[in-house]
Amino acid sequence: MKKGRAAILWAACLLLLAACASQGGEPVETSWRVDQMAGAIWSVQQSQDVLEPHGIFYGDPDFAGYLQDSMGIDPADVIDGAILYAGGVNAQEIAVLRLMDGADGDGVVKALEAYIESRAGAFAGYAPEQYAILENASAVRRGQYAALLIAPDQDEAVDAFAACFTSPAPEDVPLAAPDLPPAVEEPEPEPVQEPEQRPELEPEQDPEPQTEPEMEPGTAPEVKPDPEPETVPVPDPDPVPELPREPWVYDQSRIAAAWNSGEREGLYPEDLEILTVLEGIPALSDQTLTAYEKELALHDWMIAWAEYDPGALSSGPVGTPIPHNDNPYGLLVGKKAICTGYSHTFALLMALAGIECVTVPGTAHGGSDEHAWNLVKLDGEWYAVDTTWDDPVASFVIPVWMAHKYFNVTSSFLRENDHSWDESAYPEATGTDYAWMG
Repeated sequence: MKKGRAAILWAACLLLLAACASQGGEPVETSWRVDQMAGAIWSVQQSQDVLEPHGIFYGDPDFAGYLQDSMGIDPADVIDGAILYAGGVNAQEIAVLRLMDGADGDGVVKALEAYIESRAGAFAGYAPEQYAILENASAVRRGQYAALLIAPDQDEAVDAFAACFTSPAPEDVPLAAPDLPPAVEEPEPEPVQEPEQRPELEPEQDPEPQTEPEMEPGTAPEVKPDPEPETVPVPDPDPVPELPREPWVYDQSRIAAAWNSGEREGLYPEDLEILTVLEGIPALSDQTLTAYEKELALHDWMIAWAEYDPGALSSGPVGTPIPHNDNPYGLLVGKKAICTGYSHTFALLMALAGIECVTVPGTAHGGSDEHAWNLVKLDGEWYAVDTTWDDPVASFVIPVWMAHKYFNVTSSFLRENDHSWDESAYPEATGTDYAWMG
């Protein structure tokens, strides 16, 4: 969205908000285009740093797929629409859809509410500020128009949507064209110069034929020996072609065996990259640390080294997760991971440090979102560690206590903080002696 267009929409919003009224009994027709409505709702979010959103509009190649695959809405029910979103680890998203006559408007609103719930699950524990925005988000409808309102100031968003039905549309502004590089003027071609006319040369005289020198009588002609035949090299037998290897798959036992033995033969390039990063972690080679001190140092190294993969949280087609973000290659080499990448990396570090550790697959956000964490055993007692939730994304500097909130806690603490799992398959974490005390 161009800044000029945003400025026009913002000015229009100031007029709209003055004229808005309650939803009940209000008109359901509007002269506004859906992209104008979405832009106006976005523009009133003055507290948001993101000023230029990404956009998907009706007729774009990604529009129908995003409606169906992400929002659960049948594209056949929509005859126009505009979706604006921030992208990355930012939940803000505004969508205005114009529905076909006879479409199930209430069903569309329920689908948008389910979408909000799924997005909240994706942010739960990872980005507390964005999760709070999603917890207050809403989906509303008026006549043929349905709106998704994921915005920091929910009241302003609702009022801006309602105002589009009580005030005339702003000056028609065409959709913003993508930013293009300035045109480069091609230089005019230089005129082709005719080749210089060379003076005509007289035709060359044929050289006189050379005659063999006359031999004196009685002299035998010199006979030259036949040249030795060239030796043709015999090619070596065809080498045995190397069979193609299977695609790389992370294997903790293979990495641990190479770490303990020092052998590097036969490893995949990805294995070698992982080992290179591991060799640079001080706590793994420090023999003076106790098991608890190593565990704490490796936990802190992880959350300082990597971050939650923003591509895994982004709405819209711009969000591209990095490869292998679900295993240690993504975290150690790519410095980005999701919860399984965090938990498998922590399990690997504990194995190399000689600390018993298991990975626990479970859920969060009321059981609706997949999640994973670890259990470690110190002095015969189990402790729970959630390195992912100890590394949240926020606009403020994460305080030390927040970065250790889920370090060496009990299973009861996890239950109280939105973690659920198959409790019959894993030991109960009850240890408290090595809980983090700040």
